[in-house]
Amino acid sequence: MTSPHPEHRVGRRAILQAAGAAAACALPLAWAQQSGPGWRLLVNEAVTADLSISMLATRYRSWADYIGAQIRNKQVLVDPIIDIRRFVQQALSEQKPLVIFGKSVNQLAKLVRDQGYQPLVRRPEPYKAAFIVSKDSPIQSLAQLGGKKLLLPDEFSATTAVARAEIRAQSLREPYMSHTRFQDTVAAQVAAGIAEAGVVNPTLAKRWQESGGRIIGETKPVVNWSVLAAPKTPPEVVARLTESLLAMNNQSAGILSDIGVKQWAKADRKDYLALLDYTGE
Repeated sequence: MTSPHPEHRVGRRAILQAAGAAAACALPLAWAQQSGPGWRLLVNEAVTADLSISMLATRYRSWADYIGAQIRNKQVLVDPIIDIRRFVQQALSEQKPLVIFGKSVNQLAKLVRDQGYQPLVRRPEPYKAAFIVSKDSPIQSLAQLGGKKLLLPDEFSATTAVARAEIRAQSLREPYMSHTRFQDTVAAQVAAGIAEAGVVNPTLAKRWQESGGRIIGETKPVVNWSVLAAPKTPPEVVARLTESLLAMNNQSAGILSDIGVKQWAKADRKDYLALLDYTGE
């Protein structure tokens, strides 16, 4: 693997230094002092991760440095978690992270509604799960799923939550539903004929179609991957973090690309409540 061009390294360092200088003027000194020597960025990689924890920590390191530069040059530690249950436990622990980046948006929504976490930004495009079948399957529509073997990912995942919600919303006769941990496994088992249908995220749905598989339906669009601030983060800090994250759209495309995001949009609490209204959680 080639190293980044020296100009790119200098450019990224300059962005972080400039952001840190601006943040030093903007954020309340008392809060920064009493919040300790550093903070934590809790990352929920959900059920599509194919990297080790150490590799994930490396993936998010530049972004953590960028966030730290916004808060008086504090160190931000990266804590990547794949297991959704453990992620929720960490978010609920006494030592709450400063910032959460999560892909299990139904779990994020519950943290917003029930625990006081504060939405900062989200991916602009909506999240829609897709119901997939093999190209030769006799199943042509969601209405024909009743009694069939439908494979879903982790029970706590957003994909599963919105899939079950759509089945209820359309008053469909329930299929026989089972779970496997990773979404890639869902597609593999449908392709192998082990499951008659499956439910996957938008990225895998696109790949499925490109390889000749069929999509027989999608869920209602809901809020996508999001960044939240801890419940007791002061309003000034929430505003500064939101502004800094949105500024990445123009300043830090490379960092965003590292974490699989094209750009950020401002998040709104009502979107998370609407998601939970849909899923019934």
